[in-house]
Amino acid sequence: MHPILQNWRRFLLWLAAWIPLGAILVLVAHLSARLSLADSAAVMVPAAVVLAFFCLAPFYVCRSLPLRSASAARLVTQHLAAAFILSGAVMLVARLMASFVSSATAARFPAAAPALAVIVLMIYLMAVALHYAAFEMESSRRAEVLAREAQLRALKSQVNPHFLFNSLNSISALTAIDAGEAREMCIRLADFLRTSLRLGERVTIPFAEEMALTTMYLEVERVRFGGRLRLTQRMDPACSDCDVPALLIQPLVENAVKHGIAMMAEGGEIAISGECDDQWLRFSISNPFDPEAPPSGRNGLGLRNVRERLEARYGGAARMEIRVEERMYRVALTLPARAAR
Repeated sequence: MHPILQNWRRFLLWLAAWIPLGAILVLVAHLSARLSLADSAAVMVPAAVVLAFFCLAPFYVCRSLPLRSASAARLVTQHLAAAFILSGAVMLVARLMASFVSSATAARFPAAAPALAVIVLMIYLMAVALHYAAFEMESSRRAEVLAREAQLRALKSQVNPHFLFNSLNSISALTAIDAGEAREMCIRLADFLRTSLRLGERVTIPFAEEMALTTMYLEVERVRFGGRLRLTQRMDPACSDCDVPALLIQPLVENAVKHGIAMMAEGGEIAISGECDDQWLRFSISNPFDPEAPPSGRNGLGLRNVRERLEARYGGAARMEIRVEERMYRVALTLPARAAR
């Protein structure tokens, strides 16, 4: 079914758009055939209604003859043929209406027929052009959505391999120190990866689930760091029901552990906070760092991943800010507050 016929508001807007076109047809009949405005309206308004419905037909014709694949000759031939047939049909309806109005109206109407036929033909061709424009806009929008989804999938696929690489290095180092702790870390790592793979199949998840996954990650790292890794949370309960991209927060916490806590002999405290109002979800994570520590490999991959995913998902509506103050590193996210479905 035509999209306009699927929604009564669209249908009413479509009919409203025909009011000026119908007025033009009435005016042409009035001036060309020297009919009264009342007689012109009686003849041309029913013809305009018929034309309005016929001009929905290009939706099906344009869909079966795409601009990108159909030959130019075929496009011109079929659309011109349809335009002439439609013009003849509408003029037949107008002639019948003129004969019903009066014999004088029927006698004068042929004087306006050529001009009216040309206008009807042009209106139909304009409807064809509008339908093609609508199809192109829809195709462009769909291509943009698919490209953005592909980019999001590619970026999200980087999260688990990046974390797994770091965790396996940690387990390898731990086996030489405490085999029991290494085994415990393997078990918790398996639980974390199982959950992250399940959640990673979804585009967005509730913030509460994202934080639960982050907690599982921290439990893995606590096996390695023990008392060196400390955590404080200040979370607005309203944040729990907000939708966020899956696997968004965990890379930020991983970055705080890898480039902050792991580089300090005494460890440190990671502070996580979040607040939410009707428009925005604001999340921040802070950690101490050693400014004299040597840079680690692949520095900034997690942060770059998060920034690119936010841009791909929200465009300019979301932002990520990084602040470095003395020996503290802070990452703050601001994104639209959308309720989880």
